[in-house]
Amino acid sequence: MNLPPLVRKMLAEFVGVMMFLTSIVYSQNSMVLAITLGIMVLLVGGVSGGHLNPAVSLYFFSRKDISAVDFIGYVAAQLLGAVAGVFLGTFMHGDKVLGFSTATNSVSAAPAFVGEVVATAGLVLLIVTLIQNKLTHLIPFGLMLWVFAAANFTPTGAQANPAVTFGLMVYGKASVSTGATLILAEIVGLLVGVVLSMLLTSATAKKKLAAKKK
Repeated sequence: MNLPPLVRKMLAEFVGVMMFLTSIVYSQNSMVLAITLGIMVLLVGGVSGGHLNPAVSLYFFSRKDISAVDFIGYVAAQLLGAVAGVFLGTFMHGDKVLGFSTATNSVSAAPAFVGEVVATAGLVLLIVTLIQNKLTHLIPFGLMLWVFAAANFTPTGAQANPAVTFGLMVYGKASVSTGATLILAEIVGLLVGVVLSMLLTSATAKKKLAAKKK
């Protein structure tokens, strides 16, 4: 079937996020989640770039690597994929989708916010660094390692992805207020990651320039 390019990319993003959320709902094991994410990026990377994350898509949009229409399409597909993944995961797990909740979550707001900033900043910094060093083929494996590591030292399990947070809000595992706070933290983390990459790139460039002058 010859689908329009954007539709094909959106389908890839939808499927990738859906399977990632399915693993989150059904397994909740950090190793399984990390492997699932890495495999999905490998599978759909050749079609859509394997963003699977609105924050990542926002980064590429800011670089003008994707158009505004593509960005909107990607984010819509990612959010829909998150919802589909929640329903698929709960169906296989014999659980129920509770829907949006206003209940207070057990994780304290400040640690959760900082944790998501760190997790997202690290994820973005990793992607940007590998792109700048022309090591894009290592991104799926790098993401696997980072997600596994960050999931074990952040109070939120390193969601680092607004689509994941939105899916958990639909699932009823994150309240509306908590989810909104975490999404804000993920956007802040994106900015922190970009700024860090710029600072590190600047430092590296200065070292190379100094080495050439010697």
